This record gives sequence, C-alpha cells and structure tokens, in this order.
Amino acid sequence: MTDPSPAQRRIVSGARNAARILALGGLLAVAVVLTRLLAGGQSLQVASVSVPVDRMWLVFTALTVAHAFTARFLAAHIKDYRNRMPSPERAGWVFDEITTEGNVFVHGMISRAVSRRRLSFVHRMSRHDPSAWVARGASILLVIAVPPWWWGRSGLQWNGNGGLVTLALVLPLVNWWAGSKWLISLSRLEALRNTAERSARDSVAEWHIRDLAGLPTRLFRPLPSTVFERSISTSRWLAERPLPISDTPAQPPVAPSRPTDPLPPVESLTDSQRADIAITYLVLRASFPEADLPADPWFVTDAERSQYQSHWAQDRFQVASDRRHWTEIELSN
Repeated sequence: MTDPSPAQRRIVSGARNAARILALGGLLAVAVVLTRLLAGGQSLQVASVSVPVDRMWLVFTALTVAHAFTARFLAAHIKDYRNRMPSPERAGWVFDEITTEGNVFVHGMISRAVSRRRLSFVHRMSRHDPSAWVARGASILLVIAVPPWWWGRSGLQWNGNGGLVTLALVLPLVNWWAGSKWLISLSRLEALRNTAERSARDSVAEWHIRDLAGLPTRLFRPLPSTVFERSISTSRWLAERPLPISDTPAQPPVAPSRPTDPLPPVESLTDSQRADIAITYLVLRASFPEADLPADPWFVTDAERSQYQSHWAQDRFQVASDRRHWTEIELSN
C-alpha cells in the first residue's frame, strides 16, 4: 500500500477521538465510584475544576453527547470511504491502525461485521474480544456512578433523586448505540479484506467476464457498491492471471450438477472481450484510485489506452447512495 490517503487519516483520527472520549468517561466512572465508596461522595477534580460528585452526571451527559456526535460523523466517513472501493490492503490498514492502539476500548478488537442470521441489525461481539469486555464493564460502572448514593459512616446513603436513576440507565444505552455505529462500520473495513482474501482463491466464471465487459453501458447511472466490488475483484483476478486470447467463441459453460457447485472457470478470452474489459478497467481505475488496481495489466494495450483517452477519460462510475441504518447494535455471542 502507498501512503495513507487523507480519507484514511480522517477515519483513524476520528476513531481515536471517539475512543478517547470513551476512555475518559470510563476513568471518570471509576473515580466517581471510588469517591462515593471511600470519600463519602464529596468532590472530584476534573481538568483543574472541582466538581461535586452529585453533579458528575453533567460531565457524563456531556461526554455522551460528544461520543454520539463523533460516532455519527465517523460512521458516515467510513461509509463514504467504503464507497471509494478501497483496496483490501488500505481497508485492512485502517482497521489495524485503530485496533493496535493502546486504548482499551479498541485494542485487540475482533471484527463485528457479521450480523446474526435472524436479526440483521444485531452484530456479534466475540467472547475473546478484550475491548468487548471493557465496554461491558464501563457500562456497568456508568450505571453505578450516576445515581445519587454514597457510602458513609452509617452505611449506604441515598438522597432520593429518582431522575438520576433513569439517567443512569439512559446514558449507557446511548453510548452503546453510538459505539455500535462506528465500531460496526470500522469492522466492515476488516470484512472487505477478509472477503477479498476469499475471492482471490475463487475462480472467475464466464458471467463475471460478461458483467465486467458490459459495465460501461451502465456508466451514466449510479450503481450499488456491490456491483463495483465484484467488478474490481474480477479485474484484480484477471490482472494477476494472464489468459490465452482465442477468437473462437467460447462454448456455453456446462451447468453444475448441483446449485451449490461452483461455476466452471473462464479459460480464455476473445480479443473483443479483452478490449471491452480493458476499457472498463481503465474507467474503474480512474473512478476508484484507492482500489490500487495495477497500472499496466496484461490485457490493456496502447489501442485501448488511446480509445480511453479519446472517449472515456472524463467519465467516472458513481456509487448509488443508500439509506443510513442507525439501528445496528452489538451484542455478545
């Protein structure tokens, strides 16, 4: 991979900010609980300001608002970046750069991109994910830290403010929702790398070739991101595996004996197919520079480069925008 792009740096910076907000909130929750237990619920020093423990709910609320705000825009940045069709190496670099941080809320995180089969909006947190356990612990501490209790000489004491009990339940839920948004979005970058690694082991069938060659006919309308992901995967596969050129039309592929059997791989290209694929490839490479497609694949000749410069150089593929889904949550296995 070449140097990280501004979009990659923007995501890494935003994720670090979100993780710092969570870490600060977690440390304050620990400090508040200890103060309520050991100091009778007096005051706490926050950024050179002495804050009464009974007013710390204001700080937790402010941090929750900051986390939700950061998560909202960070998830949008990651979605926009995925629409740039980044290469597996670039997508994986972003995930690795964030999850190798020392911040306990992201360190060692295992991808949470896989949703449950019956509930597509529920995403899995692995039991072996240390950051998942930290998130659970911080949520419990926040529930304990916000209500108006303290430990005095006569034992547990309470000032009877029931509104803070409700707030103690709402704040962890909002933080969990906000964290789910950006951590699931981040996990999908790792999923791109995993999917690409699996695709690299698969063969390209005849219908992949037809779809790739015919893609320029759909140039002037936005297409779903999955169309471009498949086209770029096919292009990368072809660039790495030279095929013989034969002007004999390919025989219709033999249907697999079972629906689950793989389709027979393509074994050669006609010169017409090669030329069509070359034009598609050049438009794809110009449209999605972060896909890091090779500059000189074997199937692109000077004739196609000249044709591209004459007729296609200003054209770009566009990814269709989809609805933002804000209902995704993380739950343990």
